[in-house]
Amino acid sequence: MFRDIIWDFDGTLFDTYSAIAGAFRRALGEEGIEQTEEEILRVLRISMTHGINYYRDNFSMNVEKFVDRFTKYEDEIDEANIFPFPYAREICREIIDMGGRNFILTHRGKSIYKFLKHHNMLHLFTEIVTKEHGFKRKPDPEAFIYLVNKYNIGKDNALMVGDRVVDLAGAKNSGIKSCLFDVCNCDFRQQADYVIDSMKELEDILF
Repeated sequence: MFRDIIWDFDGTLFDTYSAIAGAFRRALGEEGIEQTEEEILRVLRISMTHGINYYRDNFSMNVEKFVDRFTKYEDEIDEANIFPFPYAREICREIIDMGGRNFILTHRGKSIYKFLKHHNMLHLFTEIVTKEHGFKRKPDPEAFIYLVNKYNIGKDNALMVGDRVVDLAGAKNSGIKSCLFDVCNCDFRQQADYVIDSMKELEDILF
């Protein structure tokens, strides 16, 4: 049914949120803002933009300096300490074996490549769209449309897999079906066309 899979990266293919929250917390600390990783994750799971705006609006924070620090600390995350979710590599391989294609659409920058290379997954993706491409952030459909047009993706054959509202909304705004990878009992499951709690469950949707 679905030939072309558009993946989110953080919190979907790779379990990165704890490390991201740690980098975020470190950058906040240099602004004199003390927060637990749990408090930070609560706002980051909506979106990174939401998280930054939340701390800008509720605390005295220099956003430009904060973003520079956070980006630096995020880029320094050791790839050896970050892992794909169970069965993520295998399902991507199966998609290719069945004649499909994998794409990544992420707000992350070029640091994504070191994680994929370290875990021998880079070759599994036809294209990886990062923030360096300069597209508007999800849920804007601009990056989705770029992939659809460049690779002649049939919208009826495409599926977006992500873990946040912006992923689901971006897919909907593009006319593409969405699948929520839910590892935290999200309260927006009804917004997705499909919901999975493990990567293995994706086989039932795809094959």
